[in-house]
Amino acid sequence: MSQNFFDRLLTICGFFWAIPCVLFIRILRPWRIIRLSFFPTDAIGHFVMDSGIQWAIAQQETKHKFLDVYYFNSSKISNDFWAKMVRRNFIVAPRFWLRPIDLWNRLLPGGAPHYLIPPAATTYSSDSYGWLVKAQGSMPFLPEEDDVAKQWLRRQGWQDGELFICLLVRDSAYHGTQGGTQAFRNSDIATYVDAAEWLANQGVWVLRMGKTMANPMPSSHPRLIDYAFHSEKSDFLDIWLFAHCYFCITSGSGAQSISHVYNRPTLMLNYTPLTNLISWSNVIHLPKTLVWQKSGVPLTWREYVDTVPDVSKCQTTFFLEAGIKIIDLTPEEILSAVQEYWQRLNGTWIDREVDCDRHQRFWEILQDSPNFSKMHRWIYPGPKVGTTWLRSMGDDFLN
Repeated sequence: MSQNFFDRLLTICGFFWAIPCVLFIRILRPWRIIRLSFFPTDAIGHFVMDSGIQWAIAQQETKHKFLDVYYFNSSKISNDFWAKMVRRNFIVAPRFWLRPIDLWNRLLPGGAPHYLIPPAATTYSSDSYGWLVKAQGSMPFLPEEDDVAKQWLRRQGWQDGELFICLLVRDSAYHGTQGGTQAFRNSDIATYVDAAEWLANQGVWVLRMGKTMANPMPSSHPRLIDYAFHSEKSDFLDIWLFAHCYFCITSGSGAQSISHVYNRPTLMLNYTPLTNLISWSNVIHLPKTLVWQKSGVPLTWREYVDTVPDVSKCQTTFFLEAGIKIIDLTPEEILSAVQEYWQRLNGTWIDREVDCDRHQRFWEILQDSPNFSKMHRWIYPGPKVGTTWLRSMGDDFLN
């Protein structure tokens, strides 16, 4: 029996207790507005972002006016520890009980004030209004949880006060068959080794993250931990490490959302499609290079914006049919990007006047895209792409 069938049956049968509950909720409206909503739990990115945004909003709302009650919309939980965090920071009711009430409230006229629309349904779980930055934090960890995580790090050789970063590179093991439809988003972890070892030589611990990965990271550097293949990997450490890293390097995958929610700086390498860049958080992007298959000439930024659809519609077959070849960043390009980002975080990187002009032109072209106002409402200050990458693309790229 599928979950969809079970949910429909439950909604119908729930009529007998849902309708009285809906009426009771509406009677209470003059005194307290009870709002119902859900968290999408089956994908870590949406689960973390939706709950993180809702937590940030709650810190900035008039608390006495609303009573928000949530349920998990699926029996599949992408991260058990995050579910634990959510339960201790929100009122979370059993799905079998609250879901019928929520659905009947929406079916019956007049239910809008009692339905809290989840970010997954309005902004595809992006923080389009800057709630996370304004809240300056997210759901707190317990002191004993911090102690457990630090003890684990110490067993790896880390010492208190040392920096660590999280490295998340999506590969062919991602979501099984989904890795095929969007295989253009995968990258080879081996191409990140030079950059990771360079960071390690600066005294930074590099933790290669991932729930399921195809290949180990080919490095024996003592400060590089291939956590994705570690015997002590856990849902708890997955969350804690992303939430506390100095910064996150990612090719674009759901777990990076933990770093977004906890306002950790992020460098996105091989991120494709670039038209979906994250403008609402402290993120710098360097994409894979797109070239026309016949000529080998890179797409201009204008051609990119006009041709490539957003990530929800973009599949590997699109590029093949459009005659576009995708070229991953080289190890040298990745190293250069990481060195630039390291200097930016340490306040030693300086953009020349011509670089600032390039960044402005890049943004002006993106603003002409039809979905710009929908995707980019609240804009985090600062550059959105790497200067080293913009320089390498040449002046013709922005014509």
